[in-house]
Amino acid sequence: MMSNILSVLVFLPLAGALLILTIPKEHKNVIRSIATATAIVALLISLVIWGMFDRGASGLQFAQTVPWIELFFLQINYEIGIDGLSMPLLVLTTVVTTLAIFASFTIQTRVKEFYVWTMVLLTGMLGVFVALDMFLFFLFFELTLIPMFFIIGIWGGKEKIYASFKFLIYTGLGSAVMFLTFITIFYQGFLASGQTQLTFSIIELAQIFANPANPEILTSGLRAGLFLALFIAFAVKLPIFPFHTWLPNAHVEAPTAASMILAGVLLKMGGYGLIRVGIGIFPDQAQRFALLIAILGLVNIIYGALLALVQTDLKRLVAYSSISHMGIVLIGIASFTASGMQGAIFQLVSHGFISALLFFMVGAIYERTKTRTISELGGLSKTVPILAGFTIAAAMASVGLPGLSGFVSELLAFIGVFGASAEILPAAKTIGVIAGLGIILTAAYLLWALQRTTFGPMDEKYSGLPDARPMEYIPMIGLLGFSILIGVYPNILSDVINITVIDILSKIGG
Repeated sequence: MMSNILSVLVFLPLAGALLILTIPKEHKNVIRSIATATAIVALLISLVIWGMFDRGASGLQFAQTVPWIELFFLQINYEIGIDGLSMPLLVLTTVVTTLAIFASFTIQTRVKEFYVWTMVLLTGMLGVFVALDMFLFFLFFELTLIPMFFIIGIWGGKEKIYASFKFLIYTGLGSAVMFLTFITIFYQGFLASGQTQLTFSIIELAQIFANPANPEILTSGLRAGLFLALFIAFAVKLPIFPFHTWLPNAHVEAPTAASMILAGVLLKMGGYGLIRVGIGIFPDQAQRFALLIAILGLVNIIYGALLALVQTDLKRLVAYSSISHMGIVLIGIASFTASGMQGAIFQLVSHGFISALLFFMVGAIYERTKTRTISELGGLSKTVPILAGFTIAAAMASVGLPGLSGFVSELLAFIGVFGASAEILPAAKTIGVIAGLGIILTAAYLLWALQRTTFGPMDEKYSGLPDARPMEYIPMIGLLGFSILIGVYPNILSDVINITVIDILSKIGG
């Protein structure tokens, strides 16, 4: 089993979905139990893989390659494996999805369909983080779009149809750009390799583009164009300005569990794809466009924070906060330093836990008060002190309070930016200082929101609200616990990613 443990992990949720399909829709508790058990088993398998992962080994682990499609000069393999970049994201995916399922127990309509789509979504997300063949990567990437489209469109809020179609159109167009770029990369790699047959292997194509047999084909302009196309494709998912407008609508209308997965995992697929495929195949072009990447990251940080400052809807505020925090991933990457790249990966993982917790808390508050309008809330610490306490803790983690994971990721990213080479990232210190203003703005809008919702005078209609229920402690303690663990003991994550960061930077001479 250990030789194909990644395959077991990836397709276990799909098996769970097929099992749920055999259960009559009236048996809601049985369906929930199967979905929960499947997610928990997937989580345990990911933790087993984490324990078996060799922290000192370079390259891929648990690799598996099986010939799949062979047609003329085309060879598509079922090729999977993990390294220090994908390993933490696998655990993040199983943790957030499992806790999101606990958060979804309040869903009472079309329960069977909801959990089938959630299981399919989990298979797609896990597949993205293990796929090493571009065609396979694309299939798993696409597999995540349809379930989230239906989850938002069926179980969302008043504007759910608009939000779901906007999500599908934006991310679908990004996927179309990705697919066309993958085909072009494959074709150009085939021409430059001098081989009679070529696979879609990300690893093999990276080697060909680094040392082509026919270098005249892979011109600098072609490399630049392909990298920028990949950047746009993944920028939609991350999301990066100006491709971000689908995100607030999707979050506001999505049910709580979907918002947790959307912010906690799906956004991270954009950052992961940029590092794995974009930098993996075109490290020279990634370095060439470092300044552009940093500027877009800077825009995300400041623009997202300013928009969060003026929001009246608590969930929309958290959505714009996610846009702002994804900018930190970009400036960490753009530094092309060990600290900066570590900070970017830390931020992907840390924000996954923190954002999922924030959206869960907003959902719990809305369930009780029936409003997300900040001006209509207030004094919740008096009537629901436990929920208010976890909300404050989640906000402090997002601000970057020492002892929580947000502090570690932001510190590493900023150390990387300030230590970046002037040849790779001109005006690095200026970029770092301006980005630092975004952190101040983060504190401003989150503290303002906390002051208006958890403190101050309490509306009498909220005096009898029930505090946290036993089932709600599971996602609250789980997500906050992981944030504290990374914040207090960051080596638990850095030990896994260090070798991979060194491998990434070695390709550009970093």
